[in-house]
Amino acid sequence: MVEYPIDPEILKKQKAIPGLISELSYLNGDKAITYIRIWGEKRMPITELFDELINVIQEEKSIQ
Repeated sequence: MVEYPIDPEILKKQKAIPGLISELSYLNGDKAITYIRIWGEKRMPITELFDELINVIQEEKSIQ
């Protein structure tokens, strides 16, 4: 079994974050800016940020 220095799942989540923030920006621009800042300032771990973005997007979609 090949061991990677970084978990491939975390890399996939990290790659998906810009797209999730972009999707959120169409639903709620203010929240998207908040998450851009969180991501850019590395204030939240990747997995936690990814999961939170998924939840926020679902909440915003259910509001509209």
